[in-house]
Amino acid sequence: MAGTSLRCTDCGLQNICFPPAFDDSALSRISEVIGQPPLLSKGQALYQIGQPHHAIYAIRSGSIKTSIIQLDGSELITGFYQPGEVVGLENLGHTDCTSRAEALEKTTLCVLPTNQLTTLSRQLPELQQHIFNLMSTEIRADHQRLHLLGARSVEARLASFLYGWIQRLEHRKLAGSSFRLPMARADLANHLGVAVETVSRSFSRLEQLGILQVSGKAVHIHDSAQLLVMANAQCA
Repeated sequence: MAGTSLRCTDCGLQNICFPPAFDDSALSRISEVIGQPPLLSKGQALYQIGQPHHAIYAIRSGSIKTSIIQLDGSELITGFYQPGEVVGLENLGHTDCTSRAEALEKTTLCVLPTNQLTTLSRQLPELQQHIFNLMSTEIRADHQRLHLLGARSVEARLASFLYGWIQRLEHRKLAGSSFRLPMARADLANHLGVAVETVSRSFSRLEQLGILQVSGKAVHIHDSAQLLVMANAQCA
């Protein structure tokens, strides 16, 4: 519901969710339309394909995966989202949700009703520009996925994904050399378009090359420069 006491100015993610152009006055007005952040448990859906679309969501903690259903009925995971990132942009312009979003772990979010955002963006040009920028980022993410699927080797796909993950962590002012991947190997394999066993072999190969070390979901990057070379050198 709107009208919650949650304030963007009190949130540690405000500089990630919104650019410096948003002063306290603008952030306060946005806070007035933000809905009560829901708490999702692991595996719980935020929205489903075909449900009425009424909001986009900023992740406060946890992580989200999005997916679509292909013509053969199989699930295709289209993205993974971290705190400070926005989920649901693919539904803008549609009356119903075109994808499914699911929590990968316990996750809290801020609800931004699209009808109120549309009204507010007419009053705050910087908000309208920011929404355009978010949509542009989403389009670049789609291009990144095409880049992943176009790579000749699975090692290149995995390296490209990991390097992109590092960049997103650094955008949040977090060290990118050591991190935890919230998704299951099966989800990562689905996203990369390969078998789970192939992803495991690719992690082992990158370890053998001295590029990284992996233990379960924990990853430590030893050589980010070589990771980038691996991501770019073997693309079709």
